[in-house]
Amino acid sequence: MTIKTMDAVNRLARNAQDNYLEAIRKGDRLFEAHGITTPLRMSHFLAQALHETGGFTILRESMNYSAPRLVEIFGVNHHSAAVTAVEAENLARHPEKIAERVYGLGNRRKARELGNTQPGDGFRYRGNGVLQTTGRDNHRRMGDACGVDFEGKPDLVIVAEHALKPALHEWTQNNLNHSADMNDIRTITRRINGGLIGFADREAWFNKVWQLLKTDSQPEEAWEASQEDDHVTWLQRALNDLGAAPKLVVDGLNGPATRKAVKAFQVAAGIVVDGIPGPVTEAAIKLRLNTTRGAREPSQL
Repeated sequence: MTIKTMDAVNRLARNAQDNYLEAIRKGDRLFEAHGITTPLRMSHFLAQALHETGGFTILRESMNYSAPRLVEIFGVNHHSAAVTAVEAENLARHPEKIAERVYGLGNRRKARELGNTQPGDGFRYRGNGVLQTTGRDNHRRMGDACGVDFEGKPDLVIVAEHALKPALHEWTQNNLNHSADMNDIRTITRRINGGLIGFADREAWFNKVWQLLKTDSQPEEAWEASQEDDHVTWLQRALNDLGAAPKLVVDGLNGPATRKAVKAFQVAAGIVVDGIPGPVTEAAIKLRLNTTRGAREPSQL
């Protein structure tokens, strides 16, 4: 797996940082210890890592944002920091001030969530490494798990010797091998990101990696190589009960027909059309089911 993984990374991430390349080159033992030993699991792990690091080019989150970008990412109705346009003009291109405002004591809610208790923690513990570990508490937690003082020396997260350790610990802690076996990129993204930010880019990376890592005996489409997912089974039955046309084959595999049916439901329900059965879509499906046939559910989520 290591040789093929390195070949894929070299082909897809031509400007990758040497730290990451060295970590992956020597990472076979760690990947095996965390059960990332199949093309499907490795494809999902690399897809998330490639997105979070901009193709393995980003070691630390720069925080060097322009005013428009600040408002777009951290503005009102986008982030708990709720940075205003006026604030953004004053903060723009000042990375340490921006980090303190959005992750540190300038945003008490986020600071409590991340464990950033001291002035400067926002910048000191900004996004870091393969899965962009953020916050003092997360650095401490990952350090305790990996036996490395990431809290005291956050730059150790990006040293080749340790670079994979926090990411793989987070992967295992969230039971993401199981999600990868189901080809459930939605759950993987939500557990790593906390939402679905950058979902399309993560999916695009996954499709590229899969084509390079799959074996000759595996199908072109990853969903055909996945295991049956109870959640997808529930979704397919629910959409069929709501009149999916054509009727879906209930196989627990999230293929193109299921995604097309999700989009059709979203159009009919008047919600964002993206083919992703996220919380809003699932709530709308449940409401429609309750309306059309009472409170009976086809299965548990």
